[in-house]
Amino acid sequence: MSAETQKYVIVKGTGGLGNRILSLLTGSLLAVLSKRKSLVDWRDPIFTGRSGTAPNLFSSLFESPLADPLPENIESMPGSQSVIPALWKGRLDETLAVVGRDYDPMFYKKFGSFRQLSVSLRKIEYPENFLVFWSWREVMRPLRSHLDKLDGRYRSMSNQAILREAAQRYLQPTENIRSMMMTFMDESFRPNMLGLHIRATDLQAPVEKLLKMAAKIVKQQNCEGVFCATDNAEVEDRIRTTLPNVVVLPKKLPKGAVPLHYDPDCQNRVEAATQALLDMLLLGQCANLVYASRSSFGYVASLYAPDGQRLIDADRFNPKIQAKRYAQSWIY
Repeated sequence: MSAETQKYVIVKGTGGLGNRILSLLTGSLLAVLSKRKSLVDWRDPIFTGRSGTAPNLFSSLFESPLADPLPENIESMPGSQSVIPALWKGRLDETLAVVGRDYDPMFYKKFGSFRQLSVSLRKIEYPENFLVFWSWREVMRPLRSHLDKLDGRYRSMSNQAILREAAQRYLQPTENIRSMMMTFMDESFRPNMLGLHIRATDLQAPVEKLLKMAAKIVKQQNCEGVFCATDNAEVEDRIRTTLPNVVVLPKKLPKGAVPLHYDPDCQNRVEAATQALLDMLLLGQCANLVYASRSSFGYVASLYAPDGQRLIDADRFNPKIQAKRYAQSWIY
C-alpha cells in the first residue's frame, strides 16, 4: 500500500498511564482487524506539560510494529480530510480535551458523548482514511466477534489473555525502559516477590483490605520481599511498617489527594511517566500481585507479567465496581 493511500487509526491519549495503555491496546486490535497502521497521539498536557510544543509521550516509553512515527502535523498527511467521527475533521492535531469540550463542556461525564468523539467498534470496515479512537479502558465486548472471525482460538481466550497477547505483540517498552527495569530488579528484588499497588489519592483503594490481603499472601506464599507502588506517601510509610523487606522505586509523591499525573508541582512529566511505567512493569515481574482493579494500573501490570503470576484483586467481588465496568463495556 502506497504512502498516499495508507489508512490509519489515530489513538488519542487521556487519563493516567493505565487508561492510555488499555485504550491503545484496543486501538491496536482495531488497526489489525481493519488492516491499518496506527498513529499514537499522546501530546496532551496531562503528562507532557502545557507548552505549545508538547512532546509525544508515547515515543518516549513504547515501541510498536503497528505505529508509524507521529508527524508534526497530522493535517498535512494525505487524505486527512477523510475522517470519522466527523467532529475531528480539520482538528486531528488537537487534544481530546479541547475537541470534547467544544462539543460539550461536560462530555467527560456523559456516556453518550463518548460515541460522538470515538469511532464505533461495532464494525471495522470504514471508507474513511482516518479513524479516531479513544477510551478510558479496554473495549473488548464489540471486538470479540471480529476477533473470532480473524482467529478461532480467540473464542476460548479471556479478554485479559487477548490483551496480554496484544501487549506482547504490539506494545513493548523501549529498550531503555527495559534496561532500567532489569537493573532495578537485579539490585532490589528477592526471590518470590509480592507486588502491591495501592492508589490512595483521587481514586481511593481499600487500603486496610489490601494490606491485610498482602500480609496473608506474604505468609502463605513465603514471599521474601514486597515491591510497593503507590501514589501516597503516608500509605507507603504504612506498607513499610506492615510488610517485610519492602522496596520502592524512588520518586517524589504529590501532596494531598492529587494523582501523580496531575501533580502541579511536577517539573518533568515525561520522567514521571517513565517512573509510572517502571512501577507497572516491576509489579508485573512479581510472583504475586495484590491490587484493586477500580484503578487500571494494577490490571495493566498483570498484562506484562509472565505466565503463572498469582493475581489477587480486592475488587473482584465488589458489586458496584463490577456493575460500573459492565456498563462501561457498552459505551462503544
